[in-house]
Amino acid sequence: MLNHLQVIAELLSVEEVADIKQMFDQMDVNKNGKLTFEEFKAGLHKLGNQMPDSDLQILMDAVSY
Repeated sequence: MLNHLQVIAELLSVEEVADIKQMFDQMDVNKNGKLTFEEFKAGLHKLGNQMPDSDLQILMDAVSY
């Protein structure tokens, strides 16, 4: 069974997937293939996003089930 991220990825172009991977790699400071809450928050902050921590946590929880 496909998870939600696989379904979304199938709808994206190759370029969009590459952009997302590049963004993830830039956020993954310790290069372990996983984003901590702090890496995610700092990465989005660098992109100009100022979401409240509670909203960021909702996003983290949604993809780490």
